[in-house]
Amino acid sequence: MNFPIKISFLFFFIFISLISCDNPQKKGLIGANNPSETATFVGSKSCKSCHETEYGLWENSHHDLAMKLADSVSVLGDFNNTVFEHKGVKHTFFKKDGDYYMNTADAKGVYQDYKIIYTFGFFPLQQYVVAFPNGEYQCSIAAWDSRDHKWFHLQPNYDDLQHGEWLNWTGRAMSWNTMCVDCHSTDLKKNYDHKTDSFNTTFSEINVSCEACHGPMSDHNAFYEKYKDNYEGLTPPKMYMPAGLPSKELVDKCARCHSRRSQLTNNFDYKGQFSDHYMVTLPEDPLYYVDGQILDEDYVYGSFIQSKMYHNGISCRDCHDVHSLKLKKTGNDLCMSCHTPNYNTKEHHFHEIGTDGASCVNCHMPGRYYMGNDFRRDHSFRIPRPDQSVKFNVPNACNTCHKDKSAAWASDFVIEKYGPNRADHFSDHMLKGFYEDYNQFKFVLENKQYPEIIRASALNQYTNAPLTAQELNALSVYLKDSSVFIRNQAVMAFEKTSNAAVKSKIAPLLKDSVRSVRISAASYFNKSFVDKMGVQDFDAANKEFLNQMDINADFASGQHARAIYFQEKSNVEAAVDAYKKAIKIDNRYNRSRMNLALIYYQQGLVKESEALYLKVIEQEPAFSYAYYMLGLLYNELGDTSKSMNYLKLACEKEPFNANAFYNYIIMLQQKGDYKTSVEIANKAIKLSPNNERVLYVKLIGLINLKRFQEASNVCMLLIQINPNNQEYQQILGNINQNLNK
Repeated sequence: MNFPIKISFLFFFIFISLISCDNPQKKGLIGANNPSETATFVGSKSCKSCHETEYGLWENSHHDLAMKLADSVSVLGDFNNTVFEHKGVKHTFFKKDGDYYMNTADAKGVYQDYKIIYTFGFFPLQQYVVAFPNGEYQCSIAAWDSRDHKWFHLQPNYDDLQHGEWLNWTGRAMSWNTMCVDCHSTDLKKNYDHKTDSFNTTFSEINVSCEACHGPMSDHNAFYEKYKDNYEGLTPPKMYMPAGLPSKELVDKCARCHSRRSQLTNNFDYKGQFSDHYMVTLPEDPLYYVDGQILDEDYVYGSFIQSKMYHNGISCRDCHDVHSLKLKKTGNDLCMSCHTPNYNTKEHHFHEIGTDGASCVNCHMPGRYYMGNDFRRDHSFRIPRPDQSVKFNVPNACNTCHKDKSAAWASDFVIEKYGPNRADHFSDHMLKGFYEDYNQFKFVLENKQYPEIIRASALNQYTNAPLTAQELNALSVYLKDSSVFIRNQAVMAFEKTSNAAVKSKIAPLLKDSVRSVRISAASYFNKSFVDKMGVQDFDAANKEFLNQMDINADFASGQHARAIYFQEKSNVEAAVDAYKKAIKIDNRYNRSRMNLALIYYQQGLVKESEALYLKVIEQEPAFSYAYYMLGLLYNELGDTSKSMNYLKLACEKEPFNANAFYNYIIMLQQKGDYKTSVEIANKAIKLSPNNERVLYVKLIGLINLKRFQEASNVCMLLIQINPNNQEYQQILGNINQNLNK
């Protein structure tokens, strides 16, 4: 389902710092990960006396200025009684008694004064944070452009953005507690109480300080204070993110803030790995293009771990200074630190030296604007593929610059200059999986040379298609995969497909070494199709699962997950309440609206169900499943005309819905329109070649049209797909008799 783009706030493409304590490599002191249980946070200023150079580089960096108390130094915007108006809503910025204020409309459209408590970010834009009564803090939707020195609106393209909507400034999309602060402050604890819908959010330091990356430093400071220069041979206290980390481990630790992910724990305790605290978002629509290129904000990690750079040992620190966060070199000189000089020639890129077209990043790191004016580059470092644009309508770097040219022109240019063959890339197969043959997803999954996150995405997509029991059970091998992403996605696949046959193989994952996998395993055992009686280790994993649901209950997606959990427990009343809360948090969260509509229909509340489906269509007119469900609803009510109309529309919308095609074909055949039924079946089969149900109804249509040779071919394909179905053998015998007449 395509949802409106969610705002995320000022997560700059900068990288976590690493502090080398008195050069431990020189002294023979190698720091370990994870501070002690007793270590406490003592503040960045305590680091300055020993690490003056590093502190100087960090000071006034994006990390240092991620968040500040609002004062005459930190506030960049024009608060001299300035009025900014956007689509009829005014924002007045002014000062009073030395403090900074904003006057604008509240959730009900009533204008009020709000005192600015914090500044949020500084370049290329700065937002302002105000306090709400329930412990929630909200970020302004009118932001200051610190490059062009003007006010602008963060959501200029929404003409119908209403007061109180999720995307508006009073909605949870603009909640500092929910959306921002975990990565903009140090030692953050969200402390959300879903029962009272209130926050008691705390932090030890307002910005991304030294300890945000290295963990609590009280033991570290005490050790070096006690032993001063006499620590030769002693073992210092453990430090999170010490110097000398392996590249992949460093990237994993930076991912904590530089990734699109959901939280699994109330706070990050500097123990374990990324997937012990967060569930990464796979590179899939609508956050990414279907080939893995960036679309919505991904904060680098989800792109970077797709790249050959990552898999060849390159990490954040190779390009960025780890304390100032600035690039180590400018322009192509940075790339030439690793790549041979022949890449920096006209013979390689076929552009004039010194022009934009000769810049490595413009070809291999095309970017997009987020937050209105913040340009961020795709870190998957891929080779431009205009041929994929021609065939599958995905973007390519060539046409990012050559907007006046077609993708076909760019593709022909690449063939002319580089030859007709392109190096194998996972995107070739992912695109074919989406548009030609879903078995290409299986090909990607099985190829261990491809990135783990892409293989996990392929597994997810592969199990969205109808699979035989044998095909599905063959995937159980991935429950033991070395990759956390794939292991976790394998559990989700068996949950999604309601497969209880692998219960005994999923049970060991309840005590997996990584929390995200344990939580997914607990989720699987909470489903009604699985008997969890006597399953060891369930209770401990389930406690983590339930805690994760409570932590995320301030999101519409979190309430949606709670609703599904309650449904599985046959607590329909609680499920309805959670779905309503999800829609209240985000009025466009149509996953909950769809599920709630089905509950209402099952309860006989047909009008309420119909209204919800129609609301989804109003908000997402291209979403096929709302039309499909309305088609079924009207069929149940005996309104054949409306039913067929909505099923027909469902077949014309996205995403592809094989069930919509199947039901529409059945209704066409009930009317005796076998010719149209076969035409519709052919469209479905083009998108899902081995769909048994659609092939079967196509077979019925062909037989009734007396097109026996075509029917024979289809029937033989059905026998290949399901050789145990004796009916197919009987039908083939009857077809052959007609062919022999």
